[in-house]
Amino acid sequence: MKRILKITFAAVITISLIAVASVYALSERRLARTYDLAATDFTVRTTLSPEEAERRARTLMCGGCHHDAGNVLVEEPGVGRIIAPNLTRFAPMYSDAELVRLIRHGVKKDGTGVFIMPASNFANIADDDMAAIIAWLRSLKQLPDAVEGATQWGPLGRIGLALGKVPFEADLVPASVTPIAARPADIGEYAFRTDCSHCHNLDTEKRSEVLVAPALRPLAQSYSPADFKTLLRTGKAAGGRDLGLMTKVSQSDFNHFTDAEIDQIQAYLARQP
Repeated sequence: MKRILKITFAAVITISLIAVASVYALSERRLARTYDLAATDFTVRTTLSPEEAERRARTLMCGGCHHDAGNVLVEEPGVGRIIAPNLTRFAPMYSDAELVRLIRHGVKKDGTGVFIMPASNFANIADDDMAAIIAWLRSLKQLPDAVEGATQWGPLGRIGLALGKVPFEADLVPASVTPIAARPADIGEYAFRTDCSHCHNLDTEKRSEVLVAPALRPLAQSYSPADFKTLLRTGKAAGGRDLGLMTKVSQSDFNHFTDAEIDQIQAYLARQP
């Protein structure tokens, strides 16, 4: 009987080790997958002032995730520690064309893909806004990393990678992307496509692994123009309620929208279908 138990125990240990090794190997294969997408030439021409270039870059959420010198986006036991890298250190490693490929297509310098960074939204960024982002990135003084270490995956994160449950933005970007040349005079729909729709739907609640976001049309319809400006600038809901991620992004980035732009965004979101 003892011999049978020993054999059974050894078999269980062996199977477990094989399973762990398989998950690790499959997750590493997924992380190492490359995308055959060439970086195409992009000439940065902008007549914008440095201040306006930074303002536009921030309205497109660059600072909300990366902060001044890197930021911990996710830190969950078992899942992992996901870091948005220090742009002041990473941007100089990329050519302008490589930055465009990274931002619009979610493909890094080494050809592997990004996750979390919303390239599927940023594919819609106008050429003049893309030039503003790159000009702003090139102006940044290099800072030491604000957080130590790199992205690390825990066992649950590894299982998600192995099973294809971790979305990579390069898989979500349309095969053919034709950005507009210039930021529209009315940015309502443009802001929804480049910013808001990463987390929100217009008419239905949107659920993801990390958040539940309300539908934007009824929300925009329920706010006065003054309260909607407060929402975008402070991330505080009616009554001063903290909204977590929305609060952080608003205070870092959305507070750079002008009054006219916020009015345009609300008008688009609240418009009847």
